[in-house]
Amino acid sequence: MSPDVAPLPLPSASSISATATSGVHVVKLSGYSHAKRLLGTGECVESAMFRAAGQFWRVKVYPNGSREKCGPGAIALFLSLVGGKYKGDVRAMFQFSLVRHGSKLLASAPDGGRAPKVPVTFNAEERNWGFENDCLGGKLEDPEYLKDDAILIRCDITVLAVEQHDLDALDLLCDCDNDGRLCEKLHAHDGNNTKKKKKKKASQSSAAMRPSASTIAVTASAGCHVVKLSGYSQTNLIPGNGKHMNSAFFWEAGHVWRIRCYPDGDREETAGHVSLYLELAGEYSTNVHAEFQFSLVPHGQLTTAPRGGGTRRGRWTFGNKYVGNSRGFKDFMAREKLEKSEYLKDDCFCVRCDVTAMNKPVAKLRGPEKLELLCHCNDELCESIHGPRKMEPPKAETLDKPRRFLGLKKMLLSCIPIRAKTSQQQQPVFDVEYSRL
Repeated sequence: MSPDVAPLPLPSASSISATATSGVHVVKLSGYSHAKRLLGTGECVESAMFRAAGQFWRVKVYPNGSREKCGPGAIALFLSLVGGKYKGDVRAMFQFSLVRHGSKLLASAPDGGRAPKVPVTFNAEERNWGFENDCLGGKLEDPEYLKDDAILIRCDITVLAVEQHDLDALDLLCDCDNDGRLCEKLHAHDGNNTKKKKKKKASQSSAAMRPSASTIAVTASAGCHVVKLSGYSQTNLIPGNGKHMNSAFFWEAGHVWRIRCYPDGDREETAGHVSLYLELAGEYSTNVHAEFQFSLVPHGQLTTAPRGGGTRRGRWTFGNKYVGNSRGFKDFMAREKLEKSEYLKDDCFCVRCDVTAMNKPVAKLRGPEKLELLCHCNDELCESIHGPRKMEPPKAETLDKPRRFLGLKKMLLSCIPIRAKTSQQQQPVFDVEYSRL
């Protein structure tokens, strides 16, 4: 090219491609019956934070549905966006499905799950998407899905993203030979670097195929307390309604409680009834999901199970000392009925309170092998899960060689007998207090 001719301007180019990144996460909810029993409608347990399809997520499980309009056997599942590398909207498709215990964990999503009809958008305003009513159908009644009080929930996530590529990614063909410098600027690249990029991309895709897993352990603690109220005939000396007596503080089911008794009702509308309330008295106890039961106990039978008509049961999420810290029954029993029953004797009666409180759920990330899902397929997903667990048979030349045994200490420790608890420790202990009304 002669020096008088101006060089051609370097052309510009851009590439926009829509990609889809997928991920699989399996949540094991242990103690499903405790969660179903102690959590109310709109209350949930959350999984550990996990990474799938380039984003960070949590799965929220509502054992009794997310709204009041949900049916009695409803269960709701929601996917919550926690964070990720994209700061704008995240377009995604997801599917929830139940997994049989001991079944195969395949790469493709199983049939029969619940998924939105169109991709949904996660952003700062909408970080939760899911299904609020009976999204798992009637499978929870099947022992193949509910085993050892645990269920397995699979979540398949696909994130739709738009990526921009540089000029090299266009792979433009050029057969011009009039200007070598322009061709070198456009098309010259290192083949080794391209291979490394492709290899890195392939490794990232295979890593994305590996599923993640988490466990949610729900446990509960139980206890009971008995209050003996004496001087029942003197309750008419209390002026007006709404006057109550507080029991002493007692520790049961991992929290501090006390009982409030209104001998003649807690308000004017409940006059002529005995009102009973359970109050969460712990200063630092908040959001305690509990089930409680008040029972009138015949004299001399404090350690027996409650029976008869003098029993009422309730469930409540107790808050702090300012909001929602008490729950009970304003018309537990009519005074006339109590006076004719066997529970009132020697001018006193006994009230037993059984409390079952849910402990704080423990959510942990686990490897997919911990879920003990069986798999006999040969696809890429299966190899990424079970490949490291395959053991090669020992070589023939090493069978006769002596080996050092390192498990003797563990065997000896496991053989040490554990002293059994005495029957006295296993018997329930009841606190009985006397309050003069």
